[in-house]
Amino acid sequence: MIGVTSQQCFSSVYKLLLMFYPSTELAFATLQIFKRRVPSILIPSAQHHLQSSILKLSSDESSDSKDWFSDGREVAKQIKMELGIASKDDDNVNTDDTEIKDEEESSKFKVSNDVLESGRAAARELLKDMMTTDDDIIQSKEDKVDAPEQTDVKEEKDYFTISSRKSHCYTICMVPPPSATQAWEELTAIRKQCRDPGFYRWPPHANILYPFLEPKYDEESEQSKDDQRTTFRNEMAIQLSRAAKRCEPFDVTIDTFGTFGGKQRGVMWAYPRSEYIQSTTTNNDKELEPLHYLHRQLEVQFQMCKDQRKGGEFNPHMTISHYANNDDAEVAKEEIESNWKPLSFHVPEIYLLERKGDDGQFKIAATIPLGKGSKTVYHDQALSFPAMPKEEEEWVYNERMEMKNRRKRGNKRRKRRSKRSNVDTSSEGEEGQVT
Repeated sequence: MIGVTSQQCFSSVYKLLLMFYPSTELAFATLQIFKRRVPSILIPSAQHHLQSSILKLSSDESSDSKDWFSDGREVAKQIKMELGIASKDDDNVNTDDTEIKDEEESSKFKVSNDVLESGRAAARELLKDMMTTDDDIIQSKEDKVDAPEQTDVKEEKDYFTISSRKSHCYTICMVPPPSATQAWEELTAIRKQCRDPGFYRWPPHANILYPFLEPKYDEESEQSKDDQRTTFRNEMAIQLSRAAKRCEPFDVTIDTFGTFGGKQRGVMWAYPRSEYIQSTTTNNDKELEPLHYLHRQLEVQFQMCKDQRKGGEFNPHMTISHYANNDDAEVAKEEIESNWKPLSFHVPEIYLLERKGDDGQFKIAATIPLGKGSKTVYHDQALSFPAMPKEEEEWVYNERMEMKNRRKRGNKRRKRRSKRSNVDTSSEGEEGQVT
């Protein structure tokens, strides 16, 4: 009994809804909302009959041939009986009078598009009161056409945002690949000749982003440090690959040397002039050399790492050696240039290097291929470049300690100058107050 009654109830509701929604799709959607709002006793056993009943109703005569008001009153009576609001006996009272009134009103009124649209609007407002979360379901057909389709879009950052800090134990840099044996041999030879204090710690390289990033762990996070580190590395790999795939592999030629520094410090360097070996390239700024363009793309992905842009410009260089002053660096440069022949090598990848402490040797933490399809590869254990020394020789250690002492002396001099400057400024201010 309950199952049959429920089916009849839903069928009646559906017919009533067709007064306002000639579209069976909209009427059916609204019926689902009604199902969730009627007493649960009416629902259970009728659900498996509902679909076939609705399909049968939807095949009835078209909306143009319907007598909407007469049919609506009949449906309303059925709903009242199904919900227990009225009895069958009540329905039999004054049946003749009702039929007469129906005929009179049916002939008196003609349903227009405006009336139907008003009815639809009223139905929508009623259903909004019943269940506000179903508003989108009961939109009219016209609203659906005009409204843009709503899709769930997961917001994704297009640059690196994970909590981190810059560290001088990490760098993104260009290094001749291990396969470029001639480049390694010749660059190693002149660095040794010039007694480079960084001979053991650094490979021949040009920093692109240095200092680079290390994870900043959240002690209150539900994730363990290992999990946080994994998340950090995975996201970094994505951002590194995004930048690297925009720049195709290129060639580097070393045929120019330079120096910078002053009275207390000198550095001799080689300029890594870069150029593409193919005409097809992802570089949209043809005026930039590939290494410059790659630096720009990496800065886009890691917006906090702009330390290599001294004076607003990126000037890549491969350090050959450090000196006590720039005059000494100039002398060494002239000597190297007198015997140097241009050297070229291919760069198919760049590297994320890491070291343990200031005295440690930089090793490959991740390899970053260039060009389309780039996928950063992290190494479980950092890899040494094959041509790097296995241990720090005594002369290298001595040069490094001397360089460190020079920097300490220079820092002390700068602090003394800063104090004198503050004292002079303070005295001038006191004299001004006296006058």
